[in-house]
Amino acid sequence: MWSNRVQPARRSPRRQRRGFTLIEASMTTVIVGIGVLALMELLASGTVSNIRGTEMTTGVNLAKNIRELALQKTFAELPAMNNVSRKPPIDSRGEELTDMSEWQQEIKVESVDPSLLTTPLPAATPQALRITATINRNGRKVCDLHWFSFAP
Repeated sequence: MWSNRVQPARRSPRRQRRGFTLIEASMTTVIVGIGVLALMELLASGTVSNIRGTEMTTGVNLAKNIRELALQKTFAELPAMNNVSRKPPIDSRGEELTDMSEWQQEIKVESVDPSLLTTPLPAATPQALRITATINRNGRKVCDLHWFSFAP
């Protein structure tokens, strides 16, 4: 009894595949390396973002210290704060924050038109003031905080 089927050829033991080729291993290494590199970039940008967020929070708090200090003064005392620079910065009680020597608070007080607050006025007896606290760290501007004060 003869059959018309063709028998598949058997592989010799030498030709059996027993692992990865050098090309496959190197491609895997490249793919994993690119993934790790992308992950490191993500971590680096997240760290920079966290540092900037912390810096902005500190800057806003230092600007609010100036605002709280200004709220304790009368309207007539506010123009004396114009062009004052504090390094190291001060807190809301006017005491220096000696551990923050790289920070600086700059204060600007401008007389403005009470009906048009964006227009500065060279008024001798102002009715409205725009106060700006600019916060810098190591000479680089971090934030500005503006507010208005009106004559009673």
